Amino acid sequence: MPYCDECGRRCEVVDPAPGQPPACPEHGPRWRLVRNAPCAAVVIERDGLVLLAQRAHEPYRGAWEVPGGFVEQGEHPQDAACREVREELGITVELTGLVGIYVDLVGHVDPLQITVYAGRTRDIDAAPDPAEVAGWRWFRPEDLPTEMAGDHRQRLDDWLAGRTVPLSAGADPRQ
Repeated sequence: MPYCDECGRRCEVVDPAPGQPPACPEHGPRWRLVRNAPCAAVVIERDGLVLLAQRAHEPYRGAWEVPGGFVEQGEHPQDAACREVREELGITVELTGLVGIYVDLVGHVDPLQITVYAGRTRDIDAAPDPAEVAGWRWFRPEDLPTEMAGDHRQRLDDWLAGRTVPLSAGADPRQ
């Protein structure tokens, strides 16, 4: 069963015709769930600590996650990752590497492709959007939660294992 990308409510398939979107009772048709918009996220580090967000809505309400969200049409995943962190947690991040590309099969009509970056911030305190984030916390790597939303723990394990590929210094890959 798909969930609304704005409020987390279950969406119903109103029109079973191929290519028609499921609908949220509050927000209407959820075209992102049909066009299979990719997502971008950031493993955020500061002074040896990792910042995680606690989900405010379904799927995975209350679970810890690596902050991120949907890429807007035509937006570069790097820009989307930074924008999503700013919107969800009110902090600025600098991307430092690529952790990996993942496919989430849960809670959506089609699998979601997620590009996960490593990043750092100078910000200490977050100012979360309560519609997106129920809580936030800095974790020491040895204290990271084992149970997390979807495959988010795998993303952290890959980061912890040093599987991050550095982004090219001074070169914008979008040009």
